[in-house]
Amino acid sequence: MSAGHVVGRLGEAGPMSAAEVLSAAGRYVVYRVVCSKEQVMSQTLQGVEIAGLNEAFEGYVERGERRVLAGGAVPGDRVDLRIVASSQHHPRDFAEVASVHARGADYVEPICAHAGPVRGRCGGCPGMHLSHDLRTETLQRRVAQLAERLGCEWSWHEAPAHLGYRNRSNFVVTRQGALVVLGSYAPRSQEISAMAGCQVVQPAIARVHGELEALLSALKVPVGEEEEGLRWVSLRASAQAVVVELVVRDALASWLDAAVVAIAAVEGVQGVAITVNARDTNAIRVQDSQVVQGKGRIWERYGEVELGIDPGAFAQLNVAVASAMYRQVARWAEGAQVVWDLYCGIGGLGLNVAARRPEVRLFGAESVPAAIASARENAARAGIKARYAVVDLGKEGWREGCPGEGPQARPELIVVNPPRKGLSRAVRQVLGAPQALGASTLIYMSCDVSSFGRDAAELQERGWVLRELQAHDMLPQTTHVELLGRFERSS
Repeated sequence: MSAGHVVGRLGEAGPMSAAEVLSAAGRYVVYRVVCSKEQVMSQTLQGVEIAGLNEAFEGYVERGERRVLAGGAVPGDRVDLRIVASSQHHPRDFAEVASVHARGADYVEPICAHAGPVRGRCGGCPGMHLSHDLRTETLQRRVAQLAERLGCEWSWHEAPAHLGYRNRSNFVVTRQGALVVLGSYAPRSQEISAMAGCQVVQPAIARVHGELEALLSALKVPVGEEEEGLRWVSLRASAQAVVVELVVRDALASWLDAAVVAIAAVEGVQGVAITVNARDTNAIRVQDSQVVQGKGRIWERYGEVELGIDPGAFAQLNVAVASAMYRQVARWAEGAQVVWDLYCGIGGLGLNVAARRPEVRLFGAESVPAAIASARENAARAGIKARYAVVDLGKEGWREGCPGEGPQARPELIVVNPPRKGLSRAVRQVLGAPQALGASTLIYMSCDVSSFGRDAAELQERGWVLRELQAHDMLPQTTHVELLGRFERSS
């Protein structure tokens, strides 16, 4: 780590040259560098034993009143730690494992050659070096603490497969010599790690990934910041096919036509799409994708419903786990005839509630017009009568975009699946008056423990009771936990 990447204040070192850096992982605030690389690297803890593991899968030791965190270490490891940064605001130091004297019982050699921080620099699987029991115990501890605060029962649900499950992956494009590499940013860095042979993506994605690297290298495609550069490649797979999405700086790039034809000829590729992003931004997509070769929509069965998924659309990355959660929601929803699906996306959650239940009157709301169009098509394909509307759920007055009269006006059940930031304030305010809505049950699917905890606490203050909480291992090898909560209106 260079001096320019050090975050925070280090030990008792005197002030040196100042620089600032913002963590790409979003876990650290901006700190001022106050020591040189040589001074940083000189602070080494020798022969220490890792005492525990935090929620981010970092091993730690206690050093006086400060905690030293080290990625790639597990409890029981005896290691030398090189401190690289310190927090000004919390009693924490950050370290790298300089050498290993002995490994603890819960250390597992990662199966992937790129898995950082033990073997490579890819940060996509921070738990690959942990035993299954330790990783599960660490995740469960977070859920248990949440359930205790909320006063509810909870259960843990394993993923059926811990490798080869991911149906989509985004790769940043770079060059190493004459070779084009589809990789990922290393944690808290702009350095790009190779991802060839990734173990968590579906095998079809891994195969097409390798062929694309060879093809793009042979075509000498410009990459990244280069003129007409290819910035990102996104691969989405179903059981039958793969769709390739290219994020380009220029839709009229001179290399693009030849590359699209060549990519479409790769075995298993059913379509190629492009989207233009010439902005200096961390966002991958800033415009809708356009299919330029073959078919861009893939079909995948989630639970009891087959969903059409377009390039750029959101769909759950683990079909097996998402299907189990959708089926659970459908069981919880038995008896409800008027259902609202808020943040409905392409319709998967609500359509599973209505599948094989012709008496259900389903309404779905979502702010993305393309997603609503897909939801309507998915409902029609499944033979389900549903009404959908484009509604900005982040704005006050969003309720006016939902049915105000007729058979769908007063839902018995509301299902929500918001983005990582959770329910908007405007939605929380409306849901906070359950008797006015008429709903007696609320089912909440969440991809973030923290935002779910905030929303659940507020909902319970406003007349809802969390009766049951499920935690699902949606993305094995990662720190991610997917939650499913069933709320009932308080009497």
